[in-house]
Amino acid sequence: MDVTINECHIKKQHKSRFTLRSQIIEILSYFFQSTMFRKRSLMSDICDNKRRKLNYGENGMNNDSLPTDTVGALSYISSLFPTEKFNNRLPPIVMRHQIYAFVRCRTDVDKQLNELRKKGEIRLFKLGEKDDQIGVVYTKDYKNYVDRCCRNSLKVDNFLRNVVEICPDISYSSSALKQEYGINEDDIIELIQQGVLTCRDVGCYWLSIPRVGEFMKTFLYGRRAILQYVRRTKYKEILQTELEQRKLPRKALLGILYHIYDIIGSDAVTCVETSTGVVLRLQPELTR
Repeated sequence: MDVTINECHIKKQHKSRFTLRSQIIEILSYFFQSTMFRKRSLMSDICDNKRRKLNYGENGMNNDSLPTDTVGALSYISSLFPTEKFNNRLPPIVMRHQIYAFVRCRTDVDKQLNELRKKGEIRLFKLGEKDDQIGVVYTKDYKNYVDRCCRNSLKVDNFLRNVVEICPDISYSSSALKQEYGINEDDIIELIQQGVLTCRDVGCYWLSIPRVGEFMKTFLYGRRAILQYVRRTKYKEILQTELEQRKLPRKALLGILYHIYDIIGSDAVTCVETSTGVVLRLQPELTR
């Protein structure tokens, strides 16, 4: 009799343990499935966000909505210029070759920019040592900027009103400044010191942007940094949408998109259309 009671007791304990084990397994299974569902949902959201970024780029614009004409491209690139990072020490500057990244016919770009220059809407500036390094600034932005920089200089103010507003040229001869606009030698010396003129040749001067050296320094630094990204890839090429997600060093103030259009327009990279998007391929002479 005692044996039977013990057997029943053992069976009940075994059954109770089995039931408890089953409940624990069921609870763990529920939490595991719930966790996996949340992870899958989270990964799906991450992938959707990444896909959205790749489709629209850093600036949130679909590639289909990017400008295809000179005026639109100039306005768009100018809007990318981070004046706040320079503490408003520079006006928005666009390099002419950046517009080539949007408009295939470079002759048309040069022609349209020349028309805008003659109308007084923009000013062109020779920047850097190479002949093709031309900067573009809206005339209104340039005048406002120079007014801020040189507000205490009557000679600069006179130069803006009597020369810049009247003559849209990219450079001026010493004889023209003296004979046609009444600018004497002392005036020219101060204009050079203030940064609105820089020497071109003997007796000839480029129109210039005060503190433009600060722009050129960070511009060239950023170009080297972005080309290094492409150079470090296995095949010296990278998807443009992938490159847009990279972060430049802190000293590269102009931003990744600004430099992408720089290396495309300057032919540092070749654009190759693929099924996954535009691939930027480094020119062979720049691979080392």
